[in-house]
Amino acid sequence: MDGSYAVRPRARAKGNDASRSVPHPPGYDPRARGGETTRSRDADRTTSSTGTTTTAATMDESAMERERSKLRERRAFAFAKSSMSSIAMMVFMMWMSGNSVQVFSIMAVFGGVAQTTKAILHSRATFERFVDGDKNVSVAVPRLMFCGIQLIGLYLALNKLNNMGLLPTHASDWVSGMKPPRQLERAYGGMEL
Repeated sequence: MDGSYAVRPRARAKGNDASRSVPHPPGYDPRARGGETTRSRDADRTTSSTGTTTTAATMDESAMERERSKLRERRAFAFAKSSMSSIAMMVFMMWMSGNSVQVFSIMAVFGGVAQTTKAILHSRATFERFVDGDKNVSVAVPRLMFCGIQLIGLYLALNKLNNMGLLPTHASDWVSGMKPPRQLERAYGGMEL
């Protein structure tokens, strides 16, 4: 053989200087790995004027906690915005079903009303997973945005019900529950001659 297929020793063995010559990829943080944090903690240990020892790692942990809080808030906003796609799909289904009173159109509209109402009522439990015990995360604004989007969907579903004539908005819809009017005059038959 010419030697081009010969087995070569591994260049990336632990402790080998050849593995350190390879640069880290973009976005890689060596402090996030467990193995290199102890070396960085020992190297970053400083002594203040009062004699107390502080580490840069503890400062990095608080910064990482703030970043986690910001990430959770961004995820809550993304989840709130993603509810627009479900509302858009619901509106499309209601538009496709038409304004005539049929089983499919009634199911689509009542499903839309039930879905949006349920989403608004369970919004607290929905957004608790983004807090996850972190007191720094505020999900009030994403939750209000989520409820606002769901209220728009509820309005559109109720408008569709009104266009179908299923909402009791006219006085004639309540005739069966009205009391009969009081008689002000009585008419009697005349006398025969």
